[in-house]
Amino acid sequence: MQEMWKTFFSSGSFIPHGHCYLWHTPLVWLHVASDSIIALAYFSIPITLVYFISKREDLPFNWIFALFGAFIVACGITHLFELWTLWHPTYWLSGTMKAITALFSFATAILLLDLIPQALALPSPAQL
Repeated sequence: MQEMWKTFFSSGSFIPHGHCYLWHTPLVWLHVASDSIIALAYFSIPITLVYFISKREDLPFNWIFALFGAFIVACGITHLFELWTLWHPTYWLSGTMKAITALFSFATAILLLDLIPQALALPSPAQL
């Protein structure tokens, strides 16, 4: 078990992702800037969702907003790992975060499919 954790957090014989870019400074900075801005956006969206559901206590499906928030935060974390792996080749750790993100996104998609008929059955504001 200890060996598994050691492998999980180690760089092994991998090289940093920056080597793929040949450490070409403008290309590295393009990825740093893009992934940073995407991560910031992904982290700000759930804050807005939490604010929204806290103000609208009458929402019948507020849990789906929380699930979307978790999915979006996981997406933001994957972009932080993209930044990290530019210099540190901990690809097992990065891949595990992507797998967690995949689970959140797949669960959200499946539960949303089940929720759509219920949401469509709600009366519109005009009907209320």
